[in-house]
Amino acid sequence: MASAPTPKYNSHSLENESIKRTPRDGINWDLGEAVPRLPGEMRITDKEVIYICPFNGPIKGRVYITNYRLYLRSLETDSALILDVPLGVISRIEKMGGATSRGENSYGLDITCKDMRNLRFALKQEGHSRRDMFEILTRHAFPLAHNLLPSEKLMLFQPQVPS
Repeated sequence: MASAPTPKYNSHSLENESIKRTPRDGINWDLGEAVPRLPGEMRITDKEVIYICPFNGPIKGRVYITNYRLYLRSLETDSALILDVPLGVISRIEKMGGATSRGENSYGLDITCKDMRNLRFALKQEGHSRRDMFEILTRHAFPLAHNLLPSEKLMLFQPQVPS
């Protein structure tokens, strides 16, 4: 006598149904998303880079730039590395190398942070990947210098004169 299959339930079945839940800290974390995002945070671009780690040497990874931070996740399985740098911490962005640069990992970006970190990223010379990343980082790390704030928000920062 054949019986109809019965669905199997475990004690955590209701918890597993909402995979796209926002935890109490307000960070959105989708299983398909590589970067945990805060409310209002938008991903601008992502690029494959080589992070020149001062401790472990070159590590291949993918850097994600949002309107709030620079986030690097290593692609190598033997060295799990995650860098999470708010754009407000960046004090200087410089291009390293040039079109005639020779040598391994000699073409890329050198980022100096206010918290004493120096981040070096090596990029591919073809496709102007360094220029794109430099412009995006410069624009979003220094928004007032590039007029990124809407005029309504600028009015909030102006002193109010009592009448």
